[in-house]
Amino acid sequence: MSKKAGVIIIGSGIAGLMTAHLLADFCHVILITKSKLKKSNSYLAQGGIAAAIDRNDHWHHHFTDTLKAGYGHHDEANVEEMVKQGPNIIAQLMKIGVKFDTNEQNQILLGMEGAHQKRRIVHINGDQTGKEIIKQMMVMVQNRITIKEDTLAVQLLKRNQEIIGVKTNKELIYADYTIIASGGAGQIYENTSNCQEATGDGMVLAYQAGAQLKDLEFVQFHPTVLMKEGKPLGLVSEAVRGEGGVLVTANGIPLMSNHPQKDLASRDVVSRAIHHQNINGEKVYLDITSIENFRARFPSITKLCEKANIQIESGLLEVRPGAHFFNGGIQVNSNGNTTLNRLYAVGEVACTGVHGANRLASNSLLEGLVFSNKIANHIRNRRDFISGIKIETNFFGRDLENQVMWLNKSQIQAWMSKYVGIFRTKESLEIMLSKLRPYESLLNKPTDYMIHTREHLETIHLLQLAFLITESALLRKESRGGHFRDDYLNSDPDWTKTSIIWKRENEMNEAKIEKIQARGEQDESHQIKESVR
Repeated sequence: MSKKAGVIIIGSGIAGLMTAHLLADFCHVILITKSKLKKSNSYLAQGGIAAAIDRNDHWHHHFTDTLKAGYGHHDEANVEEMVKQGPNIIAQLMKIGVKFDTNEQNQILLGMEGAHQKRRIVHINGDQTGKEIIKQMMVMVQNRITIKEDTLAVQLLKRNQEIIGVKTNKELIYADYTIIASGGAGQIYENTSNCQEATGDGMVLAYQAGAQLKDLEFVQFHPTVLMKEGKPLGLVSEAVRGEGGVLVTANGIPLMSNHPQKDLASRDVVSRAIHHQNINGEKVYLDITSIENFRARFPSITKLCEKANIQIESGLLEVRPGAHFFNGGIQVNSNGNTTLNRLYAVGEVACTGVHGANRLASNSLLEGLVFSNKIANHIRNRRDFISGIKIETNFFGRDLENQVMWLNKSQIQAWMSKYVGIFRTKESLEIMLSKLRPYESLLNKPTDYMIHTREHLETIHLLQLAFLITESALLRKESRGGHFRDDYLNSDPDWTKTSIIWKRENEMNEAKIEKIQARGEQDESHQIKESVR
């Protein structure tokens, strides 16, 4: 059985849904997701969207903060375009019915998060930004596109050097253009803020088809994943620290008091500081006693605590770093094109170069929305449709069931956490490769087989990605952002080492930043700022 579409989109997060919305009136769009529409990291996103809409803010400041947080490892043209488009994106969302939090004067409220020099985080219902945007986008695409839930993308269909569709566990779907928007891979680690679906599927599908991947060593760990009895419960938004939350040791000593930005240092810096305490047997807590109306301001976090029987009134929430965001991914250009014709990637699965070595807080939703617009515009201007497709009916291969010994996903997670985690060395990375090598045979054309279960497919994808991340980390002989090599720095493994790197990289980029700020070009976003405020 097979179908034909104008565009097929793999993934139902903010990037996939926005792209579907923008293309729905142009062609037949089929969106597939391996579980349900609401099951995505976008739906869980608490913080908000970074946009320079305040009268005292400017895209130059947002640009500078992005480069500083990401240690200069950026595609600067893409960064500039992204931050310039911030106000446009907020206006676009408001136009489709998204309602951001406002004050009594109906002005959009702006939050503060780590490594930002200005308040510029727009949010909805306090910490429910992603949830509310996804709900509204689901309304927008309803009855305008074909949605296939509980559908596994098993293989990209390739003809010569172009992608002509997707093989699922149910059928073949041919398409003029294929868009991967399947999100990240936080589930490759034991402790993560990510949803269960984030297993790196899109990256591996693209890799198996021959597309280039980039910067996989740069994994961002979020400093504050809520913990209880050693188990992760969910994310505690960085906005909590932006509103006055303070990280403290078990003895009540502020953890980040000696850092210039204190608790609002960049995520990689804070994560390493907490992890350093953890590996020495110490717990770290987020002190929220100074935040007024915490329950109303952070309803999602409050619900997490109540469900786990954690007493918010105590004022202390145990936190630990967890895998949060992949700065690397499928290599794309400014229009979202991968290195294979007809194949696009957008959102966390793509590497646009806007995040560098460490993502600035609340730039992820912004990136997904900006590049969704760019991909939609690019596809609408193309007229090279596929032709001459031979419809296949018997497309399932040999039965894999009971033919191999499957590696347990939890074992991969444990190894990655231990050997390719927040701190890495040549020795730890080589140990990881030695653990993985006995299972290499599973990666030899795994799609020759019928994948019976989602568990099987995800295991292969995590295994493949573990190889790629580890090998990438071995190749990068430096410490930068989300990639920290203990064997390439001489001082102790704490945040002070990162401060030294941050200063050095900042000095390298200072001339670039000043040059951009000195352009004096007319800022078209001022008019948009007035409309959204």
